[in-house]
Amino acid sequence: MSIIIVTMLLASGAPCPGSTTPEVEQCLAADLARADAELNRYYTAAVTRLSKEREGTALAKLRASERAWIAYRDAECNAVYENWKGGTIRGAMALGCRTKITIARTMAIWQNWLTYADSTPAILPEPRTDD
Repeated sequence: MSIIIVTMLLASGAPCPGSTTPEVEQCLAADLARADAELNRYYTAAVTRLSKEREGTALAKLRASERAWIAYRDAECNAVYENWKGGTIRGAMALGCRTKITIARTMAIWQNWLTYADSTPAILPEPRTDD
């Protein structure tokens, strides 16, 4: 029997330390927690901006888009998990999916809600993309 070692990468591209599935998943879960915290920070800033600068329709649309995004994220990453159900890597693959999609959502919120069309500085700095 041969053992295949798969190195899972963090969103930053750095390898996730660990030699067991639980160790790697713990590392990937911490990476996801960082991405979630950043998304929450950017989303909160967008809600604050819209509450101060716009009428209620834009804020309602942002909230609706966030609910739709959560449904998409869950469906997509659950599908990834199902695709890998035959192996122990399924949890790591689903965590990686959630992290990548969360980072992309943070960038979309920054571009659409926290920047200005003129030379006014963005409300928050450009988020990490870790490409």
